[in-house]
Amino acid sequence: MVKRTIFSALIGWFVCVGGGLAAQNNAAVPVKAPQIIPTIAVLPFECRLTGSAAEGMGSSVADLLTGQMTETGEFDLVDRGEIGKVMSELKLSASGLVSKDTQLKVGHLVGAKIIITGSIFKSSDKNYVVAKIIGVETSRVTGASASGAGTALDLVPELKARIADKLMTESAKLLPPVLDRPSVQDELKKEIGDVSGRSVYVKISERTLLNVDPAAETEFKKLLLALGFKVVESPDQADFRITGEGLAENSGEFKGFFSSTARIEIHLHAKNGRLIASDRQVETVAGPAINIASKDALAQTALVLARRIIPQIK
Repeated sequence: MVKRTIFSALIGWFVCVGGGLAAQNNAAVPVKAPQIIPTIAVLPFECRLTGSAAEGMGSSVADLLTGQMTETGEFDLVDRGEIGKVMSELKLSASGLVSKDTQLKVGHLVGAKIIITGSIFKSSDKNYVVAKIIGVETSRVTGASASGAGTALDLVPELKARIADKLMTESAKLLPPVLDRPSVQDELKKEIGDVSGRSVYVKISERTLLNVDPAAETEFKKLLLALGFKVVESPDQADFRITGEGLAENSGEFKGFFSSTARIEIHLHAKNGRLIASDRQVETVAGPAINIASKDALAQTALVLARRIIPQIK
């Protein structure tokens, strides 16, 4: 019997809602629906201990938990350096990550689907490490904990095992469905109403390691046309301009899949040059070949952004 891993259980959730994936003997086969990798970011824990032992403990627990989860090969984790970079951009310290809104913002900016954070405290003679496991796009929460006479760092292996169990059994409630153009189109039609007469110019420069068609720009254009906008070829003819840059990189091979991480930064301007909105998104997608994963990653990232950008074309 094929062993059911944490990764296959998580990706299976996306497969169920996104179109289905057949697998035999642990080998991936070509599929039509993009298979989104549920990337995990471990944020610093809030340390409520006192004394010299408390200094830096929240970050140390996060570092050790990230390392141990990575070693299993069952998880796709955001590099701690990338998390630190985003926290620096937002001018955040570990103590500034207490609010859920801030945690979700950091998760969104590093491209995570799930964030893990929590707290460390002592009660009576025991130390406790309590983890919150949060779906970045759903805001739904589950938890896991470990306790004992050892230090918080001693409790990390037990916590990791309990987090793995939670991810196996409760991933469906944490993760959003895979987006496709028809579902996004239906959602936006209800939100924006009649848009006839509005013209839009779209130009998204896209870079990949291989020669991949402009997937993000294509998704935006097809969506805009389906919604009733007029898509024009010159910015001078447009009432609105959507411009941006996209990059799809090889994220390595994971459980028989090739994976690609796409990053898109996008801007919406009015005819007079006024900036209406700027946004960015990161998505990691798996596929049977790297060129397919790259194209799907760019397209999926564009669909996520389109849901937020297109309603602002007014």
